[in-house]
Amino acid sequence: MTGTSTTTTAGQRGLSGAFLRYRILAFLTGVLLILLVFLALPMKYLADNEGPVSLIGTAHGFLFMAYLVTALDLGIRLRWAWLKLGLVMLAGTVPFASFVAERRAHAEVRARLG
Repeated sequence: MTGTSTTTTAGQRGLSGAFLRYRILAFLTGVLLILLVFLALPMKYLADNEGPVSLIGTAHGFLFMAYLVTALDLGIRLRWAWLKLGLVMLAGTVPFASFVAERRAHAEVRARLG
């Protein structure tokens, strides 16, 4: 067994793990942002109920920070350009954009892993 095949296998495993973490956080961040924008905020302004905004907004904020770290990790492993990395990171702030970014990253990771 050569060192190259071991390194490649370890690199693929690392990329797979990084992508799995990114994928989970992209989904959770996207779902919480949709709930925040389309459920919690209307409840706050139309029904004068601030509870859901506090709960969902706080959860989205914490998960968004983790999303940024995992997107950065994946972007470094895939050697994305800084602009692409920045756009993927910003995708967690626009409803439905994290799903689009995750789908495009999925295609790239699948092509890279073969």
